[in-house]
Amino acid sequence: MRRIITARRGDLLGLRDATLVLVGFAGGFRRSELAGIHICDLKFSADGVVVTVRKSKTDQEGAGWEVGLPFGASQDTCPVRALHQWLVASGISDGPVFRSVGRYGHVARRGLHKDFIGKLLKRAAARAGLKVEELGGHSLRAGCVTQAAMNGVREFVIMKQTGHKTIATLRRYIRSGEIFRENAAAGLGI
Repeated sequence: MRRIITARRGDLLGLRDATLVLVGFAGGFRRSELAGIHICDLKFSADGVVVTVRKSKTDQEGAGWEVGLPFGASQDTCPVRALHQWLVASGISDGPVFRSVGRYGHVARRGLHKDFIGKLLKRAAARAGLKVEELGGHSLRAGCVTQAAMNGVREFVIMKQTGHKTIATLRRYIRSGEIFRENAAAGLGI
């Protein structure tokens, strides 16, 4: 994440991309959830920002749930600060939060399509010199779950953030992230 943010473009498009990556990763959002965030879904506070997810793959009825994004430890990778900066710089005060930015800095009225998020992430990762073949729109969500598990966050806390409905689905992400951290061979003394 730090490499992607450090390598971002220095213009409005770069700010949008960095913000989308940080919010997507911190929130563990699906690409459709990320693309569907509107200004009315945001509540800024002294603790961070609460994002209301109005509809999701596992919430077809649209009951929604709230996802808290706390302030980051570093200003450079803080999703709350980035989101605030993006909204101020873009002049967005209603409607979709994440929108296309034209060549001359014009911000569109319509939101990004969910299918664009994977392309955006690949472009940002390539700029940072990272391998992009396996990256896609789901990578921010998978990265959130994997890193949280590797950092010792309990499964039910991760599920609360991401909206996962079953432990089995969540553990598919976690298993790959813990393959070396919790490894029987590491305790063999060889």
